[in-house]
Amino acid sequence: MENKSIDAVGIVPGTNLFYLTGIRIKQSERLTFILILKNGETFALVPEVELDKFETIFAENIFSYKDESGPEEALKKLRKRLSEKSSVVSVEYSNCRVMEYRVFESLGKEIKNADDMVNKLRVSKTKEENDDLRSAVQVLEESFEAIIPIVKPGVKEIEIAAQLEYEMKKRGSTGTPFETIVASGYRGASPHGRASNKKIKGSELVVIDFGSTVNGYVGDICRTIAVGETGKEEKKVYEIVREAQESAINLVKPGITAHEVDEAARKVINTHGYGEYFTHRTGHGLGLNSHEKPYIMQDNKTVLEPGMVFSIEPGIYLPDKFGVRIEDNIVVTEDGSENLMKLSTNLIEN
Repeated sequence: MENKSIDAVGIVPGTNLFYLTGIRIKQSERLTFILILKNGETFALVPEVELDKFETIFAENIFSYKDESGPEEALKKLRKRLSEKSSVVSVEYSNCRVMEYRVFESLGKEIKNADDMVNKLRVSKTKEENDDLRSAVQVLEESFEAIIPIVKPGVKEIEIAAQLEYEMKKRGSTGTPFETIVASGYRGASPHGRASNKKIKGSELVVIDFGSTVNGYVGDICRTIAVGETGKEEKKVYEIVREAQESAINLVKPGITAHEVDEAARKVINTHGYGEYFTHRTGHGLGLNSHEKPYIMQDNKTVLEPGMVFSIEPGIYLPDKFGVRIEDNIVVTEDGSENLMKLSTNLIEN
């Protein structure tokens, strides 16, 4: 804040608020935010129904309001306390709605984007954070192994997704960070093929991509299953994707750029003539969000550092035919990397 000449940072409900305070609360129609000043003071404006979550942290610097009266009076009191302390206010552009943005505008004379400043705090994970990510990954792997027997002809994609989510909850996941993907046959050519009512047929590939949340931290996995006897092209494409993923993972270490890791996977797929069918980045950061920095993609010059965690998930998608994707979660270590996943990437044939 000092370096960027920022007087105050406004944080709204979401993962950044949880990261900074341990308070877990969702955005709603009730105006809620905290304000961190350059001198170290912190303030909170909250509805009375959420007051108990904030009282122990913010003490006398908390401004609350009843539903019936709304936040205006509390805002007036906050502005009076701030005086000239918040001339330049930085806010989360990626999380802030117009409602909150207008309020932050009223607290200062200039608004700046806080996203990069907060992201820098979160991009390298601590040992404790990585322990939570390991737990989330364990939930994923055990749940996936539990549903493999039901991935067979006649079963609907949505039934597999429902069973997966049940298995994850049994093992401690508090929710799915994104809608579960189960895409069979021609639907697998859509990278985001959310589970549908389509029934699985014999001789199809099934792409299964899903996430778990443990203590707020997200694990993300994708595997492709062959149901029945699949063709030569399907098996060929699967091995190309597997080789691409392995090539990218083997390159991960401190000092390598995100672009170089992406290029390692892309080069393998390009060499085999499927480059135009790899239509997304190679990976994305993981933490309190299912997608966060660093993004493992072309032209991203971000240098990898110990503690960064991200997915490696190349894919090939052949329109109207099938798709293949394999995803693992990787931690950058002091001298290389660690794959949090122990599940084999060999093609599973049901």
